[in-house]
Amino acid sequence: MARRANVSRATVSYVLNGVTSQKISDKTRQAVQRAADELGYRPNRAAQSLAVGGSRIAMFVVPSVHLGELSLAISSHLTARAAEQGVTLIAHFEGPASRPVIDVAQDLRPRVVFGMFGLRDNAADWFRARGIPVASLFDGDSAAAPMNARVGRLQVEHLVARGHSRIAYADTTERGLDVVAQLRRRGVAHACEQHGLPAPAYEQFDLDGGGAEDKVRGWVNAGVTAVAAYNDEVAITVLAGIRRAGLRCPDDLAVIGVDEMAINGSMDPPLSSIEFDVDKIALLYADALSDVLDGVEARERDDSNNGDLMRVVARESTGPTASRRAAAASLRGRGV
Repeated sequence: MARRANVSRATVSYVLNGVTSQKISDKTRQAVQRAADELGYRPNRAAQSLAVGGSRIAMFVVPSVHLGELSLAISSHLTARAAEQGVTLIAHFEGPASRPVIDVAQDLRPRVVFGMFGLRDNAADWFRARGIPVASLFDGDSAAAPMNARVGRLQVEHLVARGHSRIAYADTTERGLDVVAQLRRRGVAHACEQHGLPAPAYEQFDLDGGGAEDKVRGWVNAGVTAVAAYNDEVAITVLAGIRRAGLRCPDDLAVIGVDEMAINGSMDPPLSSIEFDVDKIALLYADALSDVLDGVEARERDDSNNGDLMRVVARESTGPTASRRAAAASLRGRGV
């Protein structure tokens, strides 16, 4: 490889091991990387770790929030991808009784910190000041931004296809989910604008259902006919509010959630939802982890063409399409 790049073996080692203490020009680095690509070079992570004597630990910060199957799938794929590169992934679960992430990091000395959301307080600055890369799965600049915006768009498109023109967004009050919730709300608002609809009405719902019936009743009185919920848990809370208010779903108010929980088909009525392909999404973020471990600046990933990352699962909570409703009304008018 050194001969092909026309450099010394030491220079090759410095470039491939990401050594920053040596002054190497961009032209030389590019020549070494090009030679490595042409020769199909793959670094031996375990040997590399022994050579540099550095930590081979990646720290994965998991927030204390309900994330369903997606968080488990991501954790599993990240663990496997890290292991392929000789790195051990250690999950740190945040919570009221957990140690501060900085304290844990001082014991582990991780090579990289990967979080589902942005780190709390000034933790990210603390890591970066010590040369430890920090990456977040769900922030406005990540691949999750267009993905979550598309969630809201799919919800609106589904509801519009069923004849709804006044839509509300039911948000969560759960701490730590505000970044993702804002992205999904933004997607709903943008989709309504594209369809020439009014801006979506907005309410937050506690999962204990407190005050849900009043919020639902207020929406219906204001002319809202359909709700795009942050996730299935919020959607189920809205369903409970509809029942307590003496209303019917979908006749008075249609509802669609996100996450496609196993219980959705058993709800009354069965709940429509957006289903993710969790394996494909987890692999998307595992690739991002690989970039960081390789010392490569995280590539911007365009998932706009990956329509199979999510799909609508239509059930009774959003009712039939507008054409089916018109046909049914016509049959009823003829006494059929």
